Amino acid sequence: MGQVVNYLRGAYPDLSNSKIRFLEDEGLITPHRTPKGYRQYSKEDVDRLEVILHLQKTRYMPLNVIKQKLDSATDLSTLAYEVGLLSDLPMKSEPRETQQKLHPIEDIPDLLGVEISFIRALADNDLIRLIRSPQNRELVDGRDFKIIRLCSELNRFHIEPRNLRQYVVSANRESSMFEQVLISMISSDDSDDERNKKLERAFNKLHDLTDGVHTALLKNRVFESLNAVVEDADLDSIDDEITRAEAAKQAESVSTQASSTGVKPLPQQRTTRKPRA
Repeated sequence: MGQVVNYLRGAYPDLSNSKIRFLEDEGLITPHRTPKGYRQYSKEDVDRLEVILHLQKTRYMPLNVIKQKLDSATDLSTLAYEVGLLSDLPMKSEPRETQQKLHPIEDIPDLLGVEISFIRALADNDLIRLIRSPQNRELVDGRDFKIIRLCSELNRFHIEPRNLRQYVVSANRESSMFEQVLISMISSDDSDDERNKKLERAFNKLHDLTDGVHTALLKNRVFESLNAVVEDADLDSIDDEITRAEAAKQAESVSTQASSTGVKPLPQQRTTRKPRA
């Protein structure tokens, strides 16, 4: 709960543990409880709480009206956009029948709201693949719609398809590593459905882990480059702290040995650190 308060307090300074407990008592949020009774907040719980606080702060809605609005919403992200918490409508996922279909390139502007020239730029940089029909028509695989949408959003930040080539190289390199791990999980006794579900679960887990490493590394590099460091570590104080901990550990070890042998340990000499020039 304290982590949730710290996370949202920048936008909602009056948020407190007691206020979150009150909203829980009123039935607006229902965090998971561990066997010992500790609250665990998922991302959806935090998003829901932020919508509640936003409606209180900007619309002055009573809690019973907010609860009705939340209960009647089909999608929390869409509701957050509708009430002004998000500046853009969340990206939609494509229906399965659209994903498993080839679409003429001329239909893409109406389907996704992007220009044909942008689709060609994605294909030129190997981000998607244009398929040629027997009558030489250019077709777009529905499975590439997500990539097209993401690249279109990045384009708003002036990140063009040519700037994303590095991710194509990275995906090609990582795919072989994933394949080696996943192939060991396939059993000849599995049905096609079981095999696909097993691969999906394993892939998602591998992706989450490797994506976490990539995100952490990228953030560190960017923040270091921008000198976004609040305060440099005091190396002298760290050295002193480690030295004291080692000395205490050594003294404890000597004391333990002495008590087991019955020999009284010699008093240790104190050393003083020389001042720096």
